[in-house]
Amino acid sequence: MSQYMSIGKVSKLKNVSIKSLRYYDQIGILKPAFVNTETNYRYYTQDQLYLLDAITVCIKLGIPLKDLNNYVEKDSINLQKLLYDGKILAEQKILEIHNCLGTLQDTLQNIGSSVTGLAKIPASRSGILLPDGFYHSVIDRRQVLTVPLDEMDIPKYYGQHILKLFVTAQQQGITASYPSGVLHEYTDGVYRRSMFLTVTDASAAAPDDPAQNADHHVRDLPQGDYACRRISTHMSDFNAVREEMKEVLKGEDFCIIETDTLSEQNKKDGYPFELEYRIER
Repeated sequence: MSQYMSIGKVSKLKNVSIKSLRYYDQIGILKPAFVNTETNYRYYTQDQLYLLDAITVCIKLGIPLKDLNNYVEKDSINLQKLLYDGKILAEQKILEIHNCLGTLQDTLQNIGSSVTGLAKIPASRSGILLPDGFYHSVIDRRQVLTVPLDEMDIPKYYGQHILKLFVTAQQQGITASYPSGVLHEYTDGVYRRSMFLTVTDASAAAPDDPAQNADHHVRDLPQGDYACRRISTHMSDFNAVREEMKEVLKGEDFCIIETDTLSEQNKKDGYPFELEYRIER
């Protein structure tokens, strides 16, 4: 029985009530790996904790408990469909928040101090000269959770990787947020890509957690001045982008951050992604 965990232990490990675990069993989305027929005690395996994390994330995103049995097929849960629907809900919520923040920003820009006591936010005057098509942005320090990408098709698997990062963050006790995107790094003549998700409270991650994947890393993206430009699709031709940015890039080794802007207006205009490169001054 050493490979099994009691329902009480799972409840404490994942902060999910025993009542909820019993309900997941009842509707068929998370059945115990073993049930003692004499005591009717439920037991779970380590592998089932990943599935419980995914279910918890999707419930937080707004999928009702009563609808979870819609994802059960042949006594097992269709995790891919559940995560895909969770991704759609997450994007809708994030877009709503993004639009609200944009409205607040516009309001602050136009409110006079005589009405609210708030000063208008001044326009940026960086003094940084950039090539046509680029604009300057001051970006705060960010912590990101990353996972390496192979040569797979980015648009096709983008949402799948982001949701896996969300689940990984949940497993490690890290608060995940947005934006998300891809890091394009060129070091010593080698080009590498990593998917990233912005996180907070990364110091709470447990380095000895058996659920932690060695491929996932928390990294810092430094605060500073960034040269930015908008693009209409995911970066597919790294060399072409590097050639277009040659007037901005200051060294042989560099990192270009491809960020999902999550702006409804940007998507309507056909430029849903932003390339960011830190300018050393």
